[in-house]
Amino acid sequence: MINYFHSTAGQLQPLAAYQPNCWLHVQQPTAAELKQLQTQFNVPQHYLTAVLDDKENPRAEGIQASISEYPALILTRVPHETVSPLGYNEYTTYPFAIILTNDVLITVSNHPALFIRDFLLHQPPLNTANHERLSLKLIWFINNSYLNCLTQNSQAMTALEKNLASATENSDLFQLTAMKKSLIRFQDALQQNRQLITDLQTSEYYFETAPFTALLRDILIESEQATTMTTQQKQIVDEYNTTVSAIVSNNLNIIMKVLTSITIILTIPTIIGGLYGMNVRLPGASSVHAFTVIIFWTLIISWLAALWLRHRNFF
Repeated sequence: MINYFHSTAGQLQPLAAYQPNCWLHVQQPTAAELKQLQTQFNVPQHYLTAVLDDKENPRAEGIQASISEYPALILTRVPHETVSPLGYNEYTTYPFAIILTNDVLITVSNHPALFIRDFLLHQPPLNTANHERLSLKLIWFINNSYLNCLTQNSQAMTALEKNLASATENSDLFQLTAMKKSLIRFQDALQQNRQLITDLQTSEYYFETAPFTALLRDILIESEQATTMTTQQKQIVDEYNTTVSAIVSNNLNIIMKVLTSITIILTIPTIIGGLYGMNVRLPGASSVHAFTVIIFWTLIISWLAALWLRHRNFF
């Protein structure tokens, strides 16, 4: 699907069709749409098809030549919320292409890019004719979306921490596994995105003016902050994983101690009842109050056993 946007008084407005110097966003493109873009704007085919491979690494192409000579590609990775095979929320990353040409800025994604919604809702004053600034603003929002995802992940970790004391099921471990997978993906994507930003800073034809240099520096700061948060959360999840395993094991041991204690206490009446149920002569068996006496001493012995087990911290 192709969406067109054009700036009016600094605000982005949707368009029904293409206009020069607009922003063209393609989401989940079809083969026909990719062919149309390749022909209409003379864009190399691999610029457009790079996002079809979910494992594609971030990179920049064409930034060492003038835009009038050759289009430029900035391929980054964006976060995306998904669900693990076991049904737990987790995050992954997908490639996102930004293509700068003389006539239009093209962005391509093979999956819904959720940061686009935030970008359209909280956009700064923009001019779609200034392709370099628009592309850098998009990259800034991409790095900021990592921070938003990490904040949500931190809140989930806090909620999980409140349940650690009563953790007895594997669900807590599965949730921690989903979080760790997300953080590993983020760590790898942010590292490669940071290298991409460094490459953009060294370009002799793009982003060389002072405002662009300052904006690239801000993007790098956002990226480093997201990297720091990812590293910290990954370390915390590792500690949680060890803690949850220990708590689950300890809670199960406590349950087994209680069940064993109850079994010991219930065994006492069973033994006494079994002895006096034998067809042999036993002390006191011929008394008219035998049943009452046996029940009384059975309760007393069971109570004393319970006190002893309680004293030994089996309850």
